[in-house]
Amino acid sequence: MRDVEILRELVRGLRRGEARTTGPLTLVPLFGGRPSPGYVLAEDAMASGTLEVGELGGGVVPQLVVRNRGKEPVLILEGEHLSGARQDRVLNVTVLVPASSEIPIPVSCVEAGRWGYRAERAVRVEPVFSTPELRRTKVSSVAARRRATGEALADQRAVWAAVDRALVAVDACSPTSRLGDASARRSGDLEAILAEQGSPLPEQTGVLVCIGGRPVAADVFDRPGTLARLWPRLVRGYALDALGARASGIDEGAVEAFLAALAEGEASAHDGVGLGTEVVLTAADAVAAALVWQGAVIHLAAFEVPRRARAAGGGAELRGTPIAPPSRRRRRVSRAPEGWFRAPEAGDDPPGRASGSEEA
Repeated sequence: MRDVEILRELVRGLRRGEARTTGPLTLVPLFGGRPSPGYVLAEDAMASGTLEVGELGGGVVPQLVVRNRGKEPVLILEGEHLSGARQDRVLNVTVLVPASSEIPIPVSCVEAGRWGYRAERAVRVEPVFSTPELRRTKVSSVAARRRATGEALADQRAVWAAVDRALVAVDACSPTSRLGDASARRSGDLEAILAEQGSPLPEQTGVLVCIGGRPVAADVFDRPGTLARLWPRLVRGYALDALGARASGIDEGAVEAFLAALAEGEASAHDGVGLGTEVVLTAADAVAAALVWQGAVIHLAAFEVPRRARAAGGGAELRGTPIAPPSRRRRRVSRAPEGWFRAPEAGDDPPGRASGSEEA
């Protein structure tokens, strides 16, 4: 339980800075934590050619496989949007991929209408993070699945519904129901909000996100450099959810209640997909997941669970995530045996969009 206490210590010790507001979006700087040993971000590892991401064999919807050829661990973050392969996915949990290793990673589909390769098959990191609402929906169901079965799988149907809401909210037309088409539709607005928000402050390690005055999410990292590198992609994702919301001053009581819920919520520790320990925190109105490694919280992703979501089953309860019978159950996420990573071949058969995805 040492890793649980490390996370609680971080949350209780977070310090808040002066908020920056752009319309309905308010970002509150957070300070705290301590750095872990070194790692490389996935975007940088892909650019240098040391990280390769691909389909697991012929492809299964709730998993991809990563090969780290480098000499340092690679950090892939919960909510990070990976485009390409047979369909776009987002990470279910934060994963620290060991050096010189190959492992499967748990993902959710955010492009329900495609199962096939485009002309460019390489997987890349999208310039926009998943929205707080989609991430909260996913993290809530993953938390429940983690505790019930040990798997880091999400309620895929709930994730698809969140993608649909994001597309409808910005009146985006997407032939394949692709989350990235929502941000593309309003890219000008997202860039304007990013420019007005500026850059993170020196020594800032995290951010508390408020929309319409209420806290909706928080991301905290182990070092300022990680936040600074991810800042543009994170802010675009936050801004996408804020478009169309009503501007309002911060509800200080709600902020304090959110942080208190994170500090005192029910916690459980689970083996990380790669290096480290995943800690899941749940409370009546909050859910969070964190990766702890070498005495440091690498990444904390926390979300408010609004009353309407709790009423609809969007909290940290196991709903809408049936476990398939043994003959149809997906292989549990673990280290990949040698040879799992396979380059795509012409003629690979798809598992079927609906049946392949809903088994997760």
